[in-house]
Amino acid sequence: MAVAARSLLVTCAPTDPRWLQLLRSHSEATAFHLPEWTEAVSSTYGHTAVVLVMEDDQQRVIGGLPVVECHRPLGGKRLVSLPFTDHCPPLVMPGAEPEFAAALGEWREDQGGAALEVRARLPGIEGAQHQVVGTRHLLALDADPEAVFKRFDRSRIQKRIRTARAAGVETVITRSRADMTVFYRLHCATRKRLGVPVQPLRFIENVWSKLVEPGLGFLVLAHLGGRPIGAALFLAYNRRLLYKYSASVSTAWNLRPNLMILWAAMEWGCANGYTILDMGRTDSDNESLRVFKAGWGSEEVPLVYTHFGPAGDRFGQGPVARVLSNVIRRSPTVVCRVLGETLYRFAA
Repeated sequence: MAVAARSLLVTCAPTDPRWLQLLRSHSEATAFHLPEWTEAVSSTYGHTAVVLVMEDDQQRVIGGLPVVECHRPLGGKRLVSLPFTDHCPPLVMPGAEPEFAAALGEWREDQGGAALEVRARLPGIEGAQHQVVGTRHLLALDADPEAVFKRFDRSRIQKRIRTARAAGVETVITRSRADMTVFYRLHCATRKRLGVPVQPLRFIENVWSKLVEPGLGFLVLAHLGGRPIGAALFLAYNRRLLYKYSASVSTAWNLRPNLMILWAAMEWGCANGYTILDMGRTDSDNESLRVFKAGWGSEEVPLVYTHFGPAGDRFGQGPVARVLSNVIRRSPTVVCRVLGETLYRFAA
C-alpha cells in the first residue's frame, strides 16, 4: 500500500468508526485493541481513554493505538497502551510503521512530555527506551486438534492430560454469571497464595459484561466430582485467543486441572477457526513457567516495551512489593482484595 508523505495523528473515541474499521481489517488486532477492553478498564478506574489514529492525505486511517491516561499516586499522569495487557502493539498498515512511531513521539511532546509506555517494540525512534520485560509464548492452532496435541511434550503434557482425564477431571466452557462468581473466589484464593493483590470484583464484572457475555471471551472451569478445582479466563477475537487469568485449588494440583483447562481452550479454538493461542507474559526470572509453556510446542518471542520518558518501577517489584507480598500471604483474603482496590488504579 502506498503511504502519503504527510500524515496526521489525531485522537478519537475508542468507538469511533475509523478505529473500528481498522480493527476489522488488521490481521494483528486482538481483544486488547477492542473498545470493550478499554471501556472495562476506564469504567472500573475512572481513567480517560482515547485512540490515536493516523490518517493520510485522503483521510484514510493507516494506523491506530489505544491509550489510557493513568494517574500517579503523588500527582501527574502516565500514558499507557494498554493497561492490564501483556502486549498491545499499534495497528499500522504496511509501510507506515516508521511514520506512525515518529508521530507518536511528537504527540507525546504535545501532551507536555508525559511518560508514555507502549507494550510493544517500536524500533528506530529517537529518545525512546526499550525494556525487555520477559517473553511471550505463541501456540499455533489447527483445524485438527490432534495435530496440535501431538506437538505437546509427551511426558510433561500429553501423559498428564490423559492421567487427569482418567482421574475424572472434567472441563466446561461457560459464560454464565454464576460461574464468574466461582472463578473470582478461586482467583482471590490463588492471588492470596501468591502474595499478589487481586483486581476488584467490579473489574471482572466489567470484563464479563463487555467481553465475555457478548462472545469475546469465555471461562473454562475444571471440575472433579462436581467440585470446581481450577478455572481460566480467555479472550477471543480475530482468530486469536488470549490466556488472561487463571486460578486453581492447591490441594488438587496433583490432578493437573490447569493442563485440562488449557487443552479445552485449545480444542475450542481449533473447532472455531482460531489460529493462535497467546499464552501471555512470562517474566524474565520465571524459568519454571517458561519451561512449562515451551512444553506445549509454543514459539517463544521476546516481550519488549517502549518507553517515552522514564519507565518507572514495575508493579509487583522492589522491596515494598516484597513486604506487601508477605502481608497478603499471612492475612485473610479480604486484605488481598482491599490492597487490589487501592493499588491497581495506579498500577496499570
